[in-house]
Amino acid sequence: MIGTKHRIRYKTLLFLVLSYTSLAHAQTFYALQIDRNIRFKAADITRAYQPHLVMGSEQALIFKQTVAKFLVKRKSIETNPALSPNAKYSLLKQISSRETSEMADVLESYRWQEYMRIKENIQPIPKPHPIAQELIVHKDERQ
Repeated sequence: MIGTKHRIRYKTLLFLVLSYTSLAHAQTFYALQIDRNIRFKAADITRAYQPHLVMGSEQALIFKQTVAKFLVKRKSIETNPALSPNAKYSLLKQISSRETSEMADVLESYRWQEYMRIKENIQPIPKPHPIAQELIVHKDERQ
């Protein structure tokens, strides 16, 4: 009986260590993905919001980190050649929606309401050009 209890504790401990390591690896991956340009762009976006949201320094830092995380995701969508302009637009809207939801954890309710009101002006999602859609030739259509 004692051996079984130790194995269960060992497996539980192993599971917790592996879970923590996995989480730390995912955070490290995002940190590596955030290059200098993204950090500068996130800082610029945060500065654009600051007069409207009037965040404290710690809150502005968390806000900037959240913006940077979503800029990495946005960049990966925008630079993916396998996606059509409409697919990119759809994914960018989804990412923007997730960013808005996550900002609810960063900002107080009244600041979050203001953030949602002005986001379209500060972080617009460009709609795909209708002519670009006509120029795309899919593999199936060439045959």
